Amino acid sequence: MSSPVEWRALRLGRAAAEALASGEPARVFAAFGRSCYVETPAGIACIGDARIGLGPLNVIVATPGAMPPVGTRIRVELRKASRWVPRVRAPERRELTARQMAAWRLGRPSEGLATMLDAPECLAPRACRAAHAFLDWLAAGARDPAPRSAAALIGLGPGLTPAGDDFIGGALIALRAAGRTGMADRAAAWALARARRTNRISAAHLACAACGEGHEALHRLLASLRPRGRGFPAALDALDRIGHTSGRDAAAGALLALQVRHW
Repeated sequence: MSSPVEWRALRLGRAAAEALASGEPARVFAAFGRSCYVETPAGIACIGDARIGLGPLNVIVATPGAMPPVGTRIRVELRKASRWVPRVRAPERRELTARQMAAWRLGRPSEGLATMLDAPECLAPRACRAAHAFLDWLAAGARDPAPRSAAALIGLGPGLTPAGDDFIGGALIALRAAGRTGMADRAAAWALARARRTNRISAAHLACAACGEGHEALHRLLASLRPRGRGFPAALDALDRIGHTSGRDAAAGALLALQVRHW
């Protein structure tokens, strides 16, 4: 067996640190142009250069070069890596200003669930029903069992992280950031109990969202909503660079979760 590829981590998130803590080689199980996902018995992590940004599953490594193929063993040196932990508070309830909504519409993809924020009539009927059911459940405090139609969001859509998962994950992160711990706990338990319906990478991101952790760009967006907060358009630009529509899908879930009227 060939020796594992050696990389040195610069920064990493909580879930990635837990997955790689043993120091044993991890195996690549998904590889892309600028990142790869690796697995160990303790979990999974996403490894890449600074372009992937910071997040709970992300490991920023020095000069990774070309991503290794699936099956490659990788050992990541963590001793000098700094830990990234989001510490962002969001307002308990916040609707977008006219200027922020204009920024949202600029560059907003027509695919995924981003249109739920400003043009829900453009969504496919099944997706729209599921998103409305989920948000209505949150508006009722997420205390009663969620409607069956809301479960259709889990695994809804194509891609590495389906739009429905990103939407739910964004909502969970926003609820935690707004200090709505009870509602976040109930919604997280509901989502994680159904995570088997989606793929393993998306399920891992959902588990992080259940703890209130997502990509740094989403946390910056939430921070921009606070009084005197700035950087809403810049955060949107950063979110647009995450996946095909994943960043905006998560942002739509987060922003709509902060608009529900019952707390």
